[in-house]
Amino acid sequence: MSFQDVQSGGGGRGRKASASPPQAVAAGIFQINTAVGTFRRMVDAIGTAKDTPDHRQKLHNTRQRILELVKETSAKLKSLAQSDRQSNVNPSKQIEDAKLARDFQTTLQEFQKVQQLASERESTYMPSLPTSAASASASGEYLEPSSSSTRDQHRQPFLQDQKR
Repeated sequence: MSFQDVQSGGGGRGRKASASPPQAVAAGIFQINTAVGTFRRMVDAIGTAKDTPDHRQKLHNTRQRILELVKETSAKLKSLAQSDRQSNVNPSKQIEDAKLARDFQTTLQEFQKVQQLASERESTYMPSLPTSAASASASGEYLEPSSSSTRDQHRQPFLQDQKR
């Protein structure tokens, strides 16, 4: 299945009922891969100036969306495997379905890696101050210096790594 097939609705939301089971699984894997790429970019922003409470909420929502896609695709893959257990199934179809299963497993492993990285970074870095607090400090209002300077000290190694 090509990107154009998925984009034109071959396995997308608009025509799910007419898509064949292998196409539905391939579309699910494609959607998971796309969402994992988005999730990785969001994880990479943890510990930077873009890391805000709103960003953390978007990160959480993306993680939940991926988990839902994984559940749906897993169920489709299981039903596909059930149909392959019949004795009259074409061997080339079994090979195609096995490839889909491997692709799904690879995608899950990638998601697990990114999820582990997200957990590490979320526990290491605190989100940036909301924009109202940042504007208050710019206007000369007093903020506790210890909390912001400590946060900047923790972020410094990560920001240096990003510049490399």
